[in-house]
Amino acid sequence: SSRFVLCVEHCTRTAVFARTLQLLSSLAAMGSYCSCEETQKNIEQVKEDIEQRGMMAVVEEKVVLAASSVESFLHEKVAEAESGAKTAEAAAKTAEEGAKKDGAEVVDATLGAAAAAAAAVTGTMVVEFDAGSNGGVKMVSFKTPQVGLALVLSGGGCCASGKPKVAVKAVDKKGQAETLGVLKSWKVVSINGTPVTGLDQAQKLLADCVAKLPKA
Repeated sequence: SSRFVLCVEHCTRTAVFARTLQLLSSLAAMGSYCSCEETQKNIEQVKEDIEQRGMMAVVEEKVVLAASSVESFLHEKVAEAESGAKTAEAAAKTAEEGAKKDGAEVVDATLGAAAAAAAAVTGTMVVEFDAGSNGGVKMVSFKTPQVGLALVLSGGGCCASGKPKVAVKAVDKKGQAETLGVLKSWKVVSINGTPVTGLDQAQKLLADCVAKLPKA
């Protein structure tokens, strides 16, 4: 941006120099032909400056003043453009974050609907687990009431970040959950498509869904 300002300033100096020289020559020559008192006064001042310092000195002074004004104007516009670019970048980042959040919500809703559909069709209880960054999402279908797992509220303490989540507290040895590959500490996301929002709600939802499973 600084090179652009310098380039424009140089061009401005050249153009203003030529134009100012032309105007000052005209003003010095017109003198008595103007009846406006203020204009006449300005013309006389210019003529006096030219007589005292010479035409070129007066022109250079006017050029410097004009170029300084142009430079200030350009710096202001460059600053406005840079500020606008930063604002646009921040807006784009906000939009991207919003899109990611909306995308995640769409994925969650889709998985929840899929779990509910699978439970209804197969007559099973479909539990959606979050197995962590390496394990991803797991959809597990329980066929009998003996699910073989216990739940607990995990995280959210004084040293933890984020909201507490319902997780698998324990898995019964050789029970249905262990056989299906469920592991301790997995987070419970939904049961039969219904999002899990808390421990009490999850335990009630689990009991209601288990009650509908066929006896072994």
